Amino acid sequence: MADIILIHGAWHGGWCWTATADALRDMGHRVACPDLPDAPDTTLADCVAALPAMARPLVVGHSMGGMVAEAMTAPASALLHLCSYLPLAGDSLATLDRLLPAPPRRWPRDDLGRLILPADQARQMIYHDCPHAPIHALRPQPVGPMRDRLAQRRPITRHYVICENDRAIPPALQRAMIDRAGVDHVHHRPWGHSPFLSDPAGLAKLIDAAT
Repeated sequence: MADIILIHGAWHGGWCWTATADALRDMGHRVACPDLPDAPDTTLADCVAALPAMARPLVVGHSMGGMVAEAMTAPASALLHLCSYLPLAGDSLATLDRLLPAPPRRWPRDDLGRLILPADQARQMIYHDCPHAPIHALRPQPVGPMRDRLAQRRPITRHYVICENDRAIPPALQRAMIDRAGVDHVHHRPWGHSPFLSDPAGLAKLIDAAT
């Protein structure tokens, strides 16, 4: 049995991990799926502070959640990046997005300045293989965790799961981050950006194997 923290990405909440967490708990693991804060002035440090205290957990970061996982200072057994941003010290999500040439992403904002992911773009970009995704559950995303830079990168065992059909973080960008930053274990899966919805059982098996 292991302690596991599952960190969601932008626009999401801990709800997105429900099926994966249930499968992991059935395997005997203790699992936490915290909601990251979504106040307009939220920072990367605020997101780290929202994580629960667990005894040397395996920390899984999805998409933006990879930045939060890397910013943790509490002891962990390993980090598992699920098609996530993989920074070096001094990197932000925004700088990593510019590693490969791509058109800039310009999201609409709410009245508080938080980023909105329109439903049609959510379906095309992050849920193209998740026909029953709860798009209504997506929430505004503060910009701070995307702009804040990682202070330092600690030595720890790292896994990276390349999702080969990802339309949000292209596989080429995932590989570029791995080549640049390095990880200990690379896993390839034929998933899109949201395997916690498209294949929660398969994702749980992969996480279990990393504990």
